Amino acid sequence: MKKILFIAAAALFGLAACTEDFKDWTPQAQPTQPEVVSFGNGTIATVAGTNLNVLPEGEELVQVCSISAPTATDEAFTPKYVINFGDQSFDLDAQGRMKAEDLQALLSDAYGLRPVERELQATVTMYLTNGNTEIFIATSDPFTVKATPVAPVIEAAYYLTGSINGWDNTNTDYKLTNDGSDPYENPVFKLRFEAPEDGSDIEFKMTPESGLGGDWSGCLTAGNEEGKFSYNNAGGNLVITADPDALYYELTFNMLDQTWSVAPIGFNEFIYEIGNESGWSAVHPLHGNGLGQYEAVIYLDGEFKFKPNKDNWDGDWEKASGDGTSGTLTTDGGPNVDGAAAGFYFVQVDLKEMTYKITPVQNISIIGSVRGSWDTDVEMTYNEILNCWEARETLVAGEFKFRLNHDWGINWGGEFENLTQGGANLQLAADGPYIIRLYLSDEAPAHCTVKADSGYPDNIFEIGNESGWGVSHLLLGNGAGQYSGIYYLNGEFKFKPNKDNWDGDFEKVSGDAYAGTLTTDGGPNIDGPEAGVYMIDVDLTAMTYKLTALTSVSIIGSVKGSWDTDVDLTYNPEAGCWETTAELGAGEWKFRANHDWAINWGGSESNLAQDGANLQLAEAGTYKVQLFLSYAGAHYCTVTKQ
Repeated sequence: MKKILFIAAAALFGLAACTEDFKDWTPQAQPTQPEVVSFGNGTIATVAGTNLNVLPEGEELVQVCSISAPTATDEAFTPKYVINFGDQSFDLDAQGRMKAEDLQALLSDAYGLRPVERELQATVTMYLTNGNTEIFIATSDPFTVKATPVAPVIEAAYYLTGSINGWDNTNTDYKLTNDGSDPYENPVFKLRFEAPEDGSDIEFKMTPESGLGGDWSGCLTAGNEEGKFSYNNAGGNLVITADPDALYYELTFNMLDQTWSVAPIGFNEFIYEIGNESGWSAVHPLHGNGLGQYEAVIYLDGEFKFKPNKDNWDGDWEKASGDGTSGTLTTDGGPNVDGAAAGFYFVQVDLKEMTYKITPVQNISIIGSVRGSWDTDVEMTYNEILNCWEARETLVAGEFKFRLNHDWGINWGGEFENLTQGGANLQLAADGPYIIRLYLSDEAPAHCTVKADSGYPDNIFEIGNESGWGVSHLLLGNGAGQYSGIYYLNGEFKFKPNKDNWDGDFEKVSGDAYAGTLTTDGGPNIDGPEAGVYMIDVDLTAMTYKLTALTSVSIIGSVKGSWDTDVDLTYNPEAGCWETTAELGAGEWKFRANHDWAINWGGSESNLAQDGANLQLAEAGTYKVQLFLSYAGAHYCTVTKQ
């Protein structure tokens, strides 16, 4: 006898996690008005979504609808229910429940594992079966299943807390981050840090950013299997077993897989060249590949040597044999490497073999189909302000690489942010004018930037009466025609695009000493302002200039107990900076001008920016703070404990 099915509308219950570790991390969505669709002579109604993170422990099924059928008149046949998601179908039991692991897989495949509510379109099909025969009854109209996949909440950063830092869970010296992208797209967090000098094991937990200074309840700890970790402080301490040859350890945590690993590293990330070119006072970093090979493009002029530390001579490497082009190294004492003629050199050091090689840089160039063929090099010039090699060129979409001395013996490719010797061809997506910059001499892997050329110079310069018209002062550009610098002015002045010549200089059209318009067609100098320090702003898109007097430059922040008190800095003309020596507490701080937030600087000590993030001071003490504004292509500061 034909059986008629009625399926009543019902609320979706909270779905649950497959592991206890992920429980209660994401709040369950609140019920919403049901969506009602037809199903034969009955209906199906959906309600607010379900959260797989809160499934009761041990429960394997999750309810996606509530099924109500009339009493069967034929005891030989029973109903069978199937839920359909596109071309995939899954069994439902008599209460309208499906396997939680199947729903989890559907959500993961469709959306990934970010723990937010998702929507899946579904239908339900009913059959009658006696074990041998199935009779199709009806398939519902489509309806929406709303659910949140099982996943931990992944925070922006985690911190190693353990024997290496006195189990201080306010300490932020050992920070794990991913590459800054969506942590559900890239859940791999890493940290490289120096191995303890005493060669001891390291016991630790991982403190999430939200748990700094709190109890240990949210920490990552040891899991039940080797290489796994637990959430919510559920296991014992994690342990790094000491490796006697390790100079560094690199920690890797996969926040979705719940796996972790540690790799001992036997070589420093950097070594440093020091020599006659800087009067033996400034070091130049060579970046390592983790295997003991280091390289950089460095300006040399005379004798030099290498050392493992930026700020001391411990363990430095001198020449054992060879000359100014190649040779072997020793740490047992020896002469400096022979003097090189003034110029740029590609410097390579191999600490596994204890060798060095010095290759003169005749040219560095771009080559590839971006110029129509692989037969023509685009020469790059050295930018002394940005410390990089650059080219401004109109290019076509295609491939390219960088190479040294028009030869393939030394070439760079791979990824823009991490160029390697012999790496793959780089890709340019569109035709157009570009500024391409190649960085081979800083504390980062070799890397490049490729951006559209706006047509405006990178930087411009102020020159005037304050220096007897003899010194050009750099104004930093933003790449879109706006420039800013902070300098002492005293009398008339003007602007020019080039440091070492007057071609295309900008004079006044209208205005006064403090604001007006500019021209390149010839005109008078800008009127002399009252002697003092000024923020100078120039906009070449509007051809305007503006001066803002700086009556004070100060430190402000919780390092002085509150954000209500400024610590004024004084200008040191010999050092070219603003400075003070003051008692400061651990906390946050920024620089600002005129005791006002209109002009303020934060971000990082090496690259300060207008409205940048608060700076951090980890330890209280007496500090000498020096602020360099518009100096060598950047704003930056030094903070030295006394």
